Amino acid sequence: MKYIKLNSAINLIFISFFILSSTISAQGEQAIEVKEAYKYVGETKIVCGRIVSTKYLKRSSGGPIFLNFGRDYPNQQMTGLIWFGRFSDYFSYKPEKKLKRKTVCVKGLISEHDGKTQMEIRTEKQIKIQN
Repeated sequence: MKYIKLNSAINLIFISFFILSSTISAQGEQAIEVKEAYKYVGETKIVCGRIVSTKYLKRSSGGPIFLNFGRDYPNQQMTGLIWFGRFSDYFSYKPEKKLKRKTVCVKGLISEHDGKTQMEIRTEKQIKIQN
């Protein structure tokens, strides 16, 4: 009888560990630093870094917001691009104000425009503020 209880307990622990480790590995994607983002153009990644400046071109077509990571424009290491005119419903805050001078992690497809690394951000769910 003790053997059956012990065996069941070991199985339960093993199954719990397996489920927990599977969940962690599925959620625990490896984040990269913003200065390394250029190496991953064409891939979906989590990129972390400091937004040093922002620019909202409210009157421009699509109302783009530029989040300049690492360094100020035009020497930024990566640009987070939000087409706020199209995606404003997906934000509960003003990204150009709330995210300025914050360290964040963003998840999305890394692309390149005019030789600069960028990531289009469509929803605040792609952004995790670190500080």
